[in-house]
Amino acid sequence: MAVLHDEAVQPSASAALLAKAFHAAPNGFVMVDDAGIIVAANEQLANMFGHPLDALVGQPLDMLLPEAVRGVHERLRRGYAEHPEPRAMGAGRVLHGRHADGHEFPIEIGLNPVAGPHGLLVLASVVDITERMGLEMAFRGLFDASPYGLMIVNDEGRIVMVNAVLANSLGYTPTQLNGGPLEQLLPARYRGRHGALMQGYSQGSGESRMMGRGRDLTALHADGTEVPVEIGLSRVRWQKRMMTLAAVTDIHVRKRMETDLRQANADLQEFTYVASHDLRSPLRGIADLVGWITEDLGSDIAPEVQRNLERVTQRIARMDRLIDDLLRYARAGRTATDFKEINLRKLVEGILELQPPPEGFQVELALDVPSLQTAQTPLETVLRNLLANAVKHHDRTQARLQVSAEVDDNYCHVSVTDDGPGVPEQARERIFKLFQTLTASERGGSGIGLALTKRLVETHGGRIEVHSPVADGRGACFRFSWPRFQRRSMDSHV
Repeated sequence: MAVLHDEAVQPSASAALLAKAFHAAPNGFVMVDDAGIIVAANEQLANMFGHPLDALVGQPLDMLLPEAVRGVHERLRRGYAEHPEPRAMGAGRVLHGRHADGHEFPIEIGLNPVAGPHGLLVLASVVDITERMGLEMAFRGLFDASPYGLMIVNDEGRIVMVNAVLANSLGYTPTQLNGGPLEQLLPARYRGRHGALMQGYSQGSGESRMMGRGRDLTALHADGTEVPVEIGLSRVRWQKRMMTLAAVTDIHVRKRMETDLRQANADLQEFTYVASHDLRSPLRGIADLVGWITEDLGSDIAPEVQRNLERVTQRIARMDRLIDDLLRYARAGRTATDFKEINLRKLVEGILELQPPPEGFQVELALDVPSLQTAQTPLETVLRNLLANAVKHHDRTQARLQVSAEVDDNYCHVSVTDDGPGVPEQARERIFKLFQTLTASERGGSGIGLALTKRLVETHGGRIEVHSPVADGRGACFRFSWPRFQRRSMDSHV
C-alpha cells in the first residue's frame, strides 16, 4: 500500500491494486507511524499540499501543519494512540493545513487506526474544504446582509442561525436566539401542534412553500406581544445535515395599512350610498315642489320670482350631479377585471369623436405605442377627464392640446399637455383632492374630476402627476403611468 520504507514487503497482485486505488483516490490520504513520520501518501495529498510525492515519505507530519498548532498536535497524536478508533479529527473546529508555499488552508481530517508490521499506523483522509468554506462564508454574508428575516432551524426544533433583521424585529439579538428552541418565538396556542407540523414538513417532499396558507400567522415578540408574519419554508443542507430555512417577514405595517384602507373604502361606500338614498329623495321632493309652484304661478309670474325658481332648479341639478360624482368616486376604488387588448390611439380618437373639443382647439396625437392589456373603462375615463379638464380650464379660444405616450418594460406613460394658463405651484397637490377646484370661482365644477382620475390610476397600479408651466410660463402637463400588462387584482388582499 505504498509503504515505501519497508522494502522487505513484496506486494501481491491485490496489494498492487490497492496501492493503485490509493493513489487514484479523489481525497488526500496520508499514513503516519507512531513517531509521527509519514510512511505513505497519495498523489492527491501531495498536490493538495504542494509537495513532490517522494519528498513527503519519511518526513515528520508536522511539515503539513501550521507552526502554531504543532505543539498541540503532538499531544493530541499521543492521546489518539492511547484510544485509537475511527473518527473525525477536531470535531466542531476548523482545521488548517500548511501548503509548501507557506499559506494555510482549511481541511477536514478523518482518522483510522491501521495495524502495521511494526506497530500502529494511522491513516488520515484529508479533504481541502477551501471552496466549501468560501461558499459557506458567502452564504453567511448573504444571510446576515439580507433585508428579510432569515432563520435556520434543525429537525430537533432548535435555532441554528438567525440574522439580525429577524432577531431585531422580534426584540432579540441574534446571539440571544442562536441555539435556543424555536418554540420561544411561537405563541403558546401554537406550540402543541407545531412539532407535528414541522416533522411532517421535514419528512415530506421538502419543497419550498408558504407556511400556514389561509391562516393569519403570528410570532411572539420578546415583550409578549404578537407580530403578524408571513413565513416561507425551504429545506437546505447546512452543517452536513438537512435543515429548514425559514424566511420570516414582519407584515404588521402592511396589515395595518390593509385594515385602514379596507375601512376607508367601506366608510366611503357606505357614505356615498347613504348620501345617494338620503339626499336624492328630498332633492326630488324639492324639485317637484318647484315644479308645482311654477305651475301654480302660471304665466303671470314676476321676473324676479322666475329667476329665483330657475336658480333653485339649477342648484338642484348641480346637487344631483354631485351625488352621481360621489358614487363614481366610490366605485373607482375597485379594480376593473374586463381586460382586453387596447389600442391607445383608437381609444383617444373615440373619445374625441364623442366629446369633440371646441372650434379653435387643435389636438395633436403622438400615440404610436404597442397595445395595452388592460380594462378599457377606467383607462378611458382617465383620458376623458384629463381632456375635458384641459378644455374646461383653457382661457383662450385658440388652443393646442397634445396627447402623447411612451412605454417601458412595465408601464405606458401617457401625457396630456395644454397651452392654457397652467396650474399654480401651491395648487398642484390640492387639485387631486376631493371637492377641490383650481379657483374659488369655479362654481360649475364639483371638484371630483381629478380626484376620481387619481383614484382610478392608483387603483389600477399606476401613478399620476402634473407639471406646470410647460413653456413660456404657460401650460400644464398631466402625466400618468398605466400598467401595460394584466396584473393580479389587489382587491382580494384588501
